[in-house]
Amino acid sequence: MNNNLSKHWDNIHLQYNSTYDGWLDKYIKLFNKDDVILELGCGRAYCSKYLFDNGYKYVIASDFSEVALKIVTRDNQDIKTMAIDISKPLPFASNFINIMIADLSLHYFDDLTTRKILNEIYRVLSIGGYLIARVNSVNTLLTIPQEYNELGKNFYYDGKMYKRFFSKEDFDILFEKFKFYSLSEKKMDRYAKTKILWEFCVRK
Repeated sequence: MNNNLSKHWDNIHLQYNSTYDGWLDKYIKLFNKDDVILELGCGRAYCSKYLFDNGYKYVIASDFSEVALKIVTRDNQDIKTMAIDISKPLPFASNFINIMIADLSLHYFDDLTTRKILNEIYRVLSIGGYLIARVNSVNTLLTIPQEYNELGKNFYYDGKMYKRFFSKEDFDILFEKFKFYSLSEKKMDRYAKTKILWEFCVRK
């Protein structure tokens, strides 16, 4: 990713603070304590901290923002961190990771890059491994400012970052290699305006 985008996210992580909202609780029954778990685009790693605190010790919190990773290390010294740009090949052998968590980190890319990311996730996941994630829904488009520049179908640039919005049809196409465990639309009130998301769990 370019330096301007990296600096933008560094500033967000310095200013923005939140808490874990319980969204992973329903999936814990799918996990084993010895699973290798990778959080993609962890930010301040609320998901990784939740999992680590609940006895999952093989957790890797990853982000391309060095500032975010420094904050994670400062606040959670026992959690392993890695600098990873998910738009590039993942630095893991095939079938290595048991569980991948991607909370609001997969919806910043154009169609070609998104396909490459999902192919890499599929490659790195172990057989029977899970990807559990949340992404923007197209229904959130009703609330975005008109000045957003539309670069492609459901793909926008707001002057600082790129944003993609997923439709139900996108899942049918982009996740055809995976088996769906669950897929549903949810509302999130973490932000100034209600955000509509797809929450999903797929299996290799």
